[in-house]
Amino acid sequence: MARKVINGDMKVWDVIQQYPQTYGVFREFGCPDVHKGSFAVSAHFMKVRWAARAHRIDLDSLLRRLNEVIAEDNRSVSSALH
Repeated sequence: MARKVINGDMKVWDVIQQYPQTYGVFREFGCPDVHKGSFAVSAHFMKVRWAARAHRIDLDSLLRRLNEVIAEDNRSVSSALH
C-alpha cells in the first residue's frame, strides 16, 4: 500500500466528511452510527485512535482498512479516467 492518508490523530468526523466511503468501514468495525446518538456528537472531536480504543478495535487494522478503501476508490477513479 502507498502512503497512509488517514492516521489515528485525525477526527472521525473529518475522515468521514473527507472520505465518505469510510463510513461503512467504521460501521463494519463496530463503531456506532455517526448520524445518531452520542457518537454523532463525539465524532466531531474524537480522534480515530480514541474511537478504536473506546470500541475495542485494533487501531492498526482499522487504519489499514480505511486507507485500503481510499486507495481502492482512487484506483477506480484513475482507471476510469484512462
